[in-house]
Amino acid sequence: MALFEGKTPAERNKMLAALVLPLIALIFVVRMLFGSSGPDKPTANTNSNTRRQQASRQNPSQPNQAATTDTPDDPLIMMTPVSCCPEFVEGSEAGRNIFAFYVKPTPTPNAAGAATPPPTPTPTPPIILASLAPQSVFARTAGFTLQVAGDKFGPADRVYVDGQELPTQYRSVQQLTATVPASAIANPGQRQVVVRTPDNKLYSNPTALNVMQPPAPTYTYVGLLKRQHSNTAVLKDQKGELYSVREGDIVEGRFRVTEISERGVEVVDKDLNIKHTMPFVSASTGTPGRVPGSIQPPPSVSDEEP
Repeated sequence: MALFEGKTPAERNKMLAALVLPLIALIFVVRMLFGSSGPDKPTANTNSNTRRQQASRQNPSQPNQAATTDTPDDPLIMMTPVSCCPEFVEGSEAGRNIFAFYVKPTPTPNAAGAATPPPTPTPTPPIILASLAPQSVFARTAGFTLQVAGDKFGPADRVYVDGQELPTQYRSVQQLTATVPASAIANPGQRQVVVRTPDNKLYSNPTALNVMQPPAPTYTYVGLLKRQHSNTAVLKDQKGELYSVREGDIVEGRFRVTEISERGVEVVDKDLNIKHTMPFVSASTGTPGRVPGSIQPPPSVSDEEP
């Protein structure tokens, strides 16, 4: 051939190899793409049988169905789908907040149908305090003796008023007496009285001693009449009527006048022995103050010198 003229044997072999090798490669590519003929069928059947056995092992619940539907001639029919993945879980419903956590509602106290827990029982005091005598006193009075009645009293028991221990005398298992000082009732209000031992192992139920506001004069000191031997105070009642009083007179049926000065009128409650002061009140302003100028009445005939 003219193509190989003038060529050496080695060069001829190289040229033949360059022509034949691409042709062989093209044949192999065509066989891979379009399959093979009769001799390759046993291999396909073997692969399909292997796949069928694997499918029967993965789906043991359907062996008969797979056997009846397989066709040896078609490898695609013999393939059985294998479930390898779990089912897809759908997302949350529309409008539902996946970040919202359930919070248990707090029961409303005393709600309808709600069970109310039973109250804790209070222990019964070992000592019984029944009554006091007197039950009420006036503030600013002197000290007095308090009679305490009850039960289960003992010689070691003491009477306490607002936590202050009082001198106590044991009379019987049902009676005690205690001396209440004037300082304990200096101001009005209620005082808590209890009977207990100093170590507080035995105690009684508490009761109240009522300390009341003492009665006070309702008159107003509005004027002063100076005299040679004694002064005269001018008082005004709530109706606006004026009264003149001197030292020793009784005002409102219970207050004795003890001293009259420009600053005020001193009186003493003759029933409770409590002192009160009626300060001077200006008739023009209605406020307390000092008498700006005492009223000096004309001298009487007996006071004039002969």
